[in-house]
Amino acid sequence: MNALFSSNQSTRYREQVSQHIAWGHWFLLGNILLGMSIAIRYILATPFPDTGMGQLYLLVSWIGHFGYIGFILFLLTIFPLSFLVTNHRILRGAAILIAAVLQILLLIDTQVYQLLKFHLNPYVWNLLVENSQSKSSLNWNFLFIAIPLIIALEIVFSSLAWKRQFRRARPWQGRTLTILFVCCFLATHLIHIWADANLYLPITAQKSNFPLSYPMTARSFLARHGWLDKQTFDAQRANAANQLHRRLVYPLAPLQVSASDNHPNLLLITLHGLRADMVNNVVMPNLSRLAGQSQRFTQQLSADNERETSLFSLFYGLPASYMDDMLADHRSPLLLDELQRQDYQIKVFSSQNLKQPLYRNGIFGGVRQFRAHKSDGDEQASIQHLLSWLPEHANGPRPWFAYLQLDTPGNLWTPSGLQGPFQPELTQLDPFNLPDNSKRNLVVNRYKNSAFLTDQMLGQLFDRLDDLKLTERTVIVITADHGFALSDRGQGQWGAGDNYDETQLAVPLIISWPGKAASEYQPLSSHVDLAPTLLQELLGVTSSSSDFSTGTSLYQGQPHSWVLAGNNQQFVIITPEEITQFDRQGHFEVRDKKHYQLLDDSRPDMPMLLKVMRDLSRFRSGPESDASNRR
Repeated sequence: MNALFSSNQSTRYREQVSQHIAWGHWFLLGNILLGMSIAIRYILATPFPDTGMGQLYLLVSWIGHFGYIGFILFLLTIFPLSFLVTNHRILRGAAILIAAVLQILLLIDTQVYQLLKFHLNPYVWNLLVENSQSKSSLNWNFLFIAIPLIIALEIVFSSLAWKRQFRRARPWQGRTLTILFVCCFLATHLIHIWADANLYLPITAQKSNFPLSYPMTARSFLARHGWLDKQTFDAQRANAANQLHRRLVYPLAPLQVSASDNHPNLLLITLHGLRADMVNNVVMPNLSRLAGQSQRFTQQLSADNERETSLFSLFYGLPASYMDDMLADHRSPLLLDELQRQDYQIKVFSSQNLKQPLYRNGIFGGVRQFRAHKSDGDEQASIQHLLSWLPEHANGPRPWFAYLQLDTPGNLWTPSGLQGPFQPELTQLDPFNLPDNSKRNLVVNRYKNSAFLTDQMLGQLFDRLDDLKLTERTVIVITADHGFALSDRGQGQWGAGDNYDETQLAVPLIISWPGKAASEYQPLSSHVDLAPTLLQELLGVTSSSSDFSTGTSLYQGQPHSWVLAGNNQQFVIITPEEITQFDRQGHFEVRDKKHYQLLDDSRPDMPMLLKVMRDLSRFRSGPESDASNRR
């Protein structure tokens, strides 16, 4: 009798489990469809693929990814509960609660992604929790409607799924849906393997659209079987960013210009790797004297710690994250375009090769009859070319724009046989072996001697400008691409490019503007402010700077409470007290600005972060930027 009772109980248990699993399958289908519906927000928040293959991949990845995620979550939650919970009401209640929480998290993630272009992770979640009571533009009010609606839908799914299992079975329906999701999942990864091997950007650019998306690559497998040339692939991959065509809207509206009859000349000088603290009466007396007679911006920060990206921001007035797109589209900066439109002569003097993409496809790419004096590394020759050119155009009928690029400070260059005033100095430079801290004073003196030599060359130029009476008719702008670390905190950091402290970002900005009184500006300023300053103050552009730049005029705009630096991978927000660094995955770290030490208990300000993300997408077309511009 006991054996019979046990057998019946076992049979009943198996039937209950079978019912629960059958119910779970249909409940899963309802949640997959709901998740796909919510995920449409990801599709609307990213540029829509403009190729048929890219659109096909978007469709199959949308179906396959959320079908796969739903199935995995089913295996981890409802499936084991089906064996542990015998009461179907308790099981269904627990499943409704779990599914509702997951769908709400997905909905929150879509909101975060729309505004920040990050998916939820511990860093972002902590940031959201800590800012939940602050006034920000994330706007969570929609959750008051969305949460009850999701819970109601989960109850409906549960009820319909429970009724569905008691109807006459139609196995082909379940099999058809299963085949659809499995085929889409496999197609997603197979198509991405092909796209990754062929650097097909309309597909590979979608790899981070959805949360928990890790599409497969098979480079090693393909290379091992001779189907992929790894060396060629790596070379093509290095240039892949230039092949990605994003639709840029630059400027957002045609420029409105009210040019005056008086057209001062413009001389822009950039000094490679010159720190702001080198402009003093001891190291650079000539430049220091000019600074005392001009407008000096004491809190000027470079837009990046690398040369090309910082110069891009200087000329375009935009964050360096736009650089690859501008160069791919061969867009010249509006500053150069307007100078040409107002009939300025344009001349460039540099000791470096100007055939890099930044110059050829970008800054000077749109200059008609472009001519540059290149001196093959001889800085003195560059100055002499400029000194010889100036008298020919001192009293000409057309205004001119001259750009002088000197590399001496950042290259630690001094002529052989010439001893600078700062001794002892490092005499042998080994680019492959960084000096240790015991030689710091030698390196510092070498750097000061290079800056001193640069100052002597600038002194010749200033004297010539005075002799030709050009100082009264020329706006002179002097700055640096970035700073230069001299192991200031004893950590063996030299040069630039490895962190975002003040030694690598703080640069001089000196503007000698005829008619403007000598003054010292102490608010934060950035490289992105120079282009709007020259366009509005010099060339008479009346359009709002927000139409063509993320910066503002140094003379008209409100003082910055923070400035943005960084590049395509790393974004840096700098305030007077803190430096916040974050990457495209949403990983944050906040450092003290003065000592560059990590602050474990500090988090970025949410409204400031939202403004940064809008600036990074404002000049791109599509739903993503359109939404940003409207907010």
